[in-house]
Formats: sequence, structure tokens, C-alpha cells
Amino acid sequence: MGYMDLMSNVDNIELLGGMIRHLVTNRGKLDTVFDLEDGFRDTIWMKNCIERLREDPESAKMFEERYMGAEYELDEMLNLPKGSLGHTYAVLMKTMGFEPHFYQSRERTSLDNDTDYVTMRVRKTHDMYHIVSGFNMAIGEIGAIALNVTQYSYPAFMLIDLVAVGSACFPGLASIPNSEKIHSSAIFGTLSKGIKMAQECKPLFPVKFEEMLEKPLDEVRKELNITPLKEGPSWYQYPKIKEAGIY
Repeated sequence: MGYMDLMSNVDNIELLGGMIRHLVTNRGKLDTVFDLEDGFRDTIWMKNCIERLREDPESAKMFEERYMGAEYELDEMLNLPKGSLGHTYAVLMKTMGFEPHFYQSRERTSLDNDTDYVTMRVRKTHDMYHIVSGFNMAIGEIGAIALNVTQYSYPAFMLIDLVAVGSACFPGLASIPNSEKIHSSAIFGTLSKGIKMAQECKPLFPVKFEEMLEKPLDEVRKELNITPLKEGPSWYQYPKIKEAGIY
């Protein structure tokens, strides 16, 4: 019976437990997600992530190229055709007051190390994952980072999703006002949508979004086999986005 074999992967369970211990041990130093990512540098979890990525031929090419692409310039991207990937990205970032170069204060000094390359590529493309998936920048984060977690086990995001699941299972243990608590069904639902999307779409790590900015967003999604989230925790539901006329 499968039930009798639930503990057969105890080594993997211990590895996940190690991630939790890692968080607890370093929580005094974890002021931002950057700190969490830096804490996983050259760990067994990051090694696993890199090994998974290198199994995909196109992702393996990215390692050889150390591809990062041109920087995103919002004012220039606003001049791209309406409905294009680049224009949509620029409108969303401008409307929400987000900075595309948010990660530059924590740049890795060199991208020669595989871990550093993966981390900086993930940081740069994170908001593009939001654009193509439709997940918003609130609870939708759980779904957006599930794309990284499902496809290549990016450790910092894996731990964040694990904590989200834990908070959904034990909401009464968190000292959060009831008015600010998120119902467990919303967390599980958003996470499951992200996992399903990741399983169905093409590998996202090797996507060179920087070279697709002029393409219609719908065409980009079709190429990636992504059906975006437009209801629930979706940025399409932001009032400011609706006012901006992005559909």
C-alpha cells in the first residue's frame, strides 16, 4: 500500500526539514528575500536547483552564455505597441510604482559562479513571470514563485511556499489580526494553479524575455503554452490596471 510507503523518502523529508532549520537559524539576518537567497548560496539545495536546470538543453545553453540581456527601460518600453509584452510590463510596473532594477543594490560581483548566475537571472525575470502568468503581486506571489519551484526547485522560493502552506494549515498560530489573515483555501488554490501552470508550460528559465518585448503578449503566452490567470489573485483585477485599459 502507498500509505505504508509514505516515509520511504525520509531523506528528502530530512532535506526539507533542513531548509526549515536553515530559516530558523538565520532568521535574525533575513530582512529581505535577498537575504534568504544569499543564505542558500552554494548549498545542497542550490546545487540541486542547478542540476535540474542543466538537465534541460536550452537552460544548459543559458549557463554557457551567461545570458542576462539588456536592462529594462520603462520609458522606452512604453513606446512599444499596446498589448506587447514590453508595453504591458512597463504599464504594470509604472502603475504599481515598481522599479525594474530593484535587485541592483544586491548585484553579485561576478556571474562566473553558477549559483550567482541563477540567482541574478531569477531576480531579473521575476516580474516577467508575473506578466506572462497573470499572478498578482500580493497572494499571487505564491503562484508566481511556484513556477520556479516546480520547474527547477529554486530554494529560496521553495521555502517561501513551504512557509505559506504552513501558515495556511496553522493560521491560529500566527500572531496576525483576523482582518489580515488569508483563508487557507486561497493559499492552496493559488499554489495549485502555479504548480499546474508550471507543469503545462515550457521551461521558463531559458526564455529570453528581453528579445520578445515587441511581441504581442498573447503570442508570447501561446509560445510558452501559458493560459494566464485573469480572475482571483490576478493583476488583471487591480483597479489601476483596469483603468489603464490592459485586458
